Amino acid sequence: MTNNSHTIKTTSSAIASSESSSTEITSPQTASMETCMKLIQKLFQIRFYTINDFSEAEAFSRNNMLIDLQLILSPDALMTMRSGAESHTLYLLTDLFQISIIVFMLEDNFMLFGPFTSLIHTKKHAVHIINTHGIKNLQTEDYLRYREHFPNISKERAEHIVRCFLDTVYGHEENYSLRDPETFAMEKVYEDRAEEQKTGIDLLQLRYANEKEFIRSVENGDSSSALRYLDRMQSDVRYMKELGSTIENERIGCAITRTTLRITAMKTGLPAYIIDKISGQNTREISRERHLEKILASKEKMVVNFCNAIKEHHSEAHSAVVTNAIFFLNSNFKEDLSIDDLTRELAISKSHFMSVFKEETGTSPMNYLRSIRIKKACTLLSGTGKSIQEISETVGIPDSNYFVKLFRKETGMTPTEYRKSNRL
Repeated sequence: MTNNSHTIKTTSSAIASSESSSTEITSPQTASMETCMKLIQKLFQIRFYTINDFSEAEAFSRNNMLIDLQLILSPDALMTMRSGAESHTLYLLTDLFQISIIVFMLEDNFMLFGPFTSLIHTKKHAVHIINTHGIKNLQTEDYLRYREHFPNISKERAEHIVRCFLDTVYGHEENYSLRDPETFAMEKVYEDRAEEQKTGIDLLQLRYANEKEFIRSVENGDSSSALRYLDRMQSDVRYMKELGSTIENERIGCAITRTTLRITAMKTGLPAYIIDKISGQNTREISRERHLEKILASKEKMVVNFCNAIKEHHSEAHSAVVTNAIFFLNSNFKEDLSIDDLTRELAISKSHFMSVFKEETGTSPMNYLRSIRIKKACTLLSGTGKSIQEISETVGIPDSNYFVKLFRKETGMTPTEYRKSNRL
């Protein structure tokens, strides 16, 4: 087995080491072919390899394999494929890590395009793969770091790139058929179509059942239950077809969840201002995000924010204006806020706002903000080791001396005394 601590070289270095040993191609249209290969490499960070002897196969495997179980990337497998490849046929092959290659014959040359991956894996996926295949001495971090070296494109796009390359080399459209061993190897497995259909229906019913419980949890403002059912919904979909995901699929998943949350929140009577603020934040966070974990984290944060807002809306019988103001204060307590900031945000006159807020809460907006800051500070004092100065700045009070004064007035003790009495 290849050493798991072995660092896979970057695409550029792999190309440099392999180019020196690749067989020189003389036909057809060598210049056009080399130009096309270089352009594809620059555009997609994926390259073509020519593998016509064992030393070239070894060089490829050395730069791209992590463990011996990745059979399609091994030198022996590559040479076996070369000897058995049919002309005018593209072979799409995928290993147990969901790393793919496309191989084919071009005249007398055995060509390989890749490796690439159409799926992005999280730590959860890594643990599942490692455990499922009983892989020893492979850490999830090493697995994820290895996969990061390969570009993320769909199998359909990869096939399209290869076909465009072939058309350019030949100067006309060449009729290459595609064979996916995963597809034709499965043809004899699913003989009982009725049983397969039943399994699909069962999974679909489970999905709807989890979705129903997810909506009910959100309506009740129960964030922990909502997150639990969200995870089940995501797992049902992800493992129905293929283990993994793509950035675009997760963005679409976020949009679906966002719509579900918006509709559910409207049914509970949550003001439109709060609904738009929470969903808008998620839209902005994931619009240009390129990391799967951060997209998933943003979706979970959105669920929690909706649940918390609904829970507070249920517990406090406030008007929409005051509910919106409280949400704004809770969301922006770290900022240097004023009454003008509040009334400008809520598009309401200052005198009317002050009157309504005092009538419904029994205090002024600024006093309410101070209470929010002190409550946040209490949580940090009991649950973290941050200094008084750090906590003061975190809750929006830069002057630590003033913070201590306010804290004592609100709680009857200093921050240090509170920490000693309430340390978790």
